[in-house]
Amino acid sequence: MKIYSIIITIVAICALILAGYFYWQGGGLRKDFGVCQDQSEGLRKDRAHIESELSMANSQLDKVSHSAAALKTVLNSFMFAGDVRAQTIGSKEAIAVEQAITNIDESTDRMMAEKDWLDFKTSRYLNPLLGLLRNLTNSIERSAGKPPAAE
Repeated sequence: MKIYSIIITIVAICALILAGYFYWQGGGLRKDFGVCQDQSEGLRKDRAHIESELSMANSQLDKVSHSAAALKTVLNSFMFAGDVRAQTIGSKEAIAVEQAITNIDESTDRMMAEKDWLDFKTSRYLNPLLGLLRNLTNSIERSAGKPPAAE
């Protein structure tokens, strides 16, 4: 009986020592777990902020798309008899338009706009100007990621 009590005491002491060791080792894990929880809370806040920014950007794109659709509808709503000419084109304004056209990112849209602007500038007829405005409106619709409205 004495041997059993000694064995039980040794096993109990070993169990206490192992429990203390594992508790001490778990302290680092608890600390790391707390850091992970803090970081995940920060990520949740960042995600909520990014989602709100995305929502705002999408609403702005919708507004741009609606404005482009309205402009396209206005440009397609009228016709005039014959070719009406503009009296003059201001030199400062022409330079500003050419600079704005060179800032267009899409190369095909930029080349079409340059051609239409050159046609308008040389002839001063309004038909090439309306073509330029229509092409710019289509470019805005494509850039906004919205399908063009049915004409």
